[in-house]
Amino acid sequence: MASAFVLVEENSNIPIDRLVRDIKQACREARLHIVSGIQDVDSEQNLKHCAFGISFLEQQLSDLDTVNNSIRVDVYDEPAPYQYRELEWKEDGRVYFNTLIIDEVYQNEEVTLNFLYHFLERHRQMIVWIEEDWVYTLSDLEKALKTSKMSDWCYVKPNFF
Repeated sequence: MASAFVLVEENSNIPIDRLVRDIKQACREARLHIVSGIQDVDSEQNLKHCAFGISFLEQQLSDLDTVNNSIRVDVYDEPAPYQYRELEWKEDGRVYFNTLIIDEVYQNEEVTLNFLYHFLERHRQMIVWIEEDWVYTLSDLEKALKTSKMSDWCYVKPNFF
């Protein structure tokens, strides 16, 4: 598994500035290290996409100022092309927007869980889609923190916690 998607229903229109602020606050609360990456703006200089590296505080920076053993979190401002999806197996006809895309989940499951839990505390309406037909809610993440080995949480169906 390489990626996780934090989804919100289409047209929720959560401002990207708020998402960025909430990502930074979630990292502070979870005691995670965050490094800012790329930023893309539109013709009017409005932020449309940005990326962060997130790791545990004890991780060290390399010579290139990149964090080893980290996840990459891409943040998108709605609307954005190619960032919409339907979860066909849910058969509810809803369309979701990829608010966040998290890469490098494999071997970084613990930092991913800690970040997602603290982020979803601020956005309880969001869901996390990771593997197969598995969708995690804040409640699922809370159970995973309490009942599973944190390194295997995303390889277990949410209803098995």
